[in-house]
Amino acid sequence: MASAVFTEAILIIASVIVAAGLAGMVMTKVGSFQSTFTQTTENQKQTVLTSIKLIYITNATKTSVNAWVKNVGSYPITSPTNTDVYFGQINQMQRIPYVYPSSGLSWAFSNPVSVWNQVDTLQINISNLPTIQCASTYDLQITTPNGVSDQQFTRFC
Repeated sequence: MASAVFTEAILIIASVIVAAGLAGMVMTKVGSFQSTFTQTTENQKQTVLTSIKLIYITNATKTSVNAWVKNVGSYPITSPTNTDVYFGQINQMQRIPYVYPSSGLSWAFSNPVSVWNQVDTLQINISNLPTIQCASTYDLQITTPNGVSDQQFTRFC
């Protein structure tokens, strides 16, 4: 009789240890899932709350363009220098690299900022372009680091 109680006690202790180990693994996976879900939700929130608007585009010279872009969203854009700028004639657009100060084909903000806050309008200078043709339509697309973009078609001259 004593041996049966002893055997049952050992089995109960063993099953509690196994259950605790299993519960620990499940809790670790739940925490990992929750962390991933939280990050994904935050990224989606940031994308939904980000919005920009191309206000005006003009050619400053035959080889440069100025554009004014406003942050009309309710979320500040961090790392605005990671913004992608595409410019060119229809079906001939190319990505313009960010360089400050400007050298070669490049774009830069007229006043560099580290955070592009809500309601701020920034001037983008695209320089050292091939000569702008008066009879052609040009396309400018600005894309923020989180993928939100605006695009405008323009004829110069």
